[in-house]
Amino acid sequence: MSTTTDLPADRCNLQARPLLFSLKPRYANLVFEGLKKAELRRRIASGIEGRNVFIYVSSPVRQLRGGFRVGEVWQGSPEEVWNEVSELAGVDKQGFDAYYAGCEIAYALQITDVWEYENPADLNKLRKRFPNFVVPQSWRFVKPEEHRSFQKMRRVKKECEYFSLV
Repeated sequence: MSTTTDLPADRCNLQARPLLFSLKPRYANLVFEGLKKAELRRRIASGIEGRNVFIYVSSPVRQLRGGFRVGEVWQGSPEEVWNEVSELAGVDKQGFDAYYAGCEIAYALQITDVWEYENPADLNKLRKRFPNFVVPQSWRFVKPEEHRSFQKMRRVKKECEYFSLV
């Protein structure tokens, strides 16, 4: 099992290209309620620590609702990752095992600095503003013009509690 540790601010990948994740409504709600503190992934981008992640909530909601910053990243066998994040992931063991079935490596991302938009952008609005807007199956990089627009959207929460894992 390997993890990254808390990096000093000057070493974090703060200027790295942000990501857009698709989350099911129940998991997105848990993130915004502060009840889900680790996001499970089968694959991740390299150097993801410190990146911003924008959350697109899938059907039936279909909207860009907010986001978070990635803190620590856990990777290892599914069992090793479960032992680290079982209380943080917002899923039971059965759901965890089903998600990682057939995977040798599991990833979990620490969710920090959560924000939510005052007026989330629905899919029609996103496609009107960005004609080539693509909803990711799992995740994708945010295009520069999308990032500028997403940054300008008014946030309900500017600062959230840092979820310490100590």
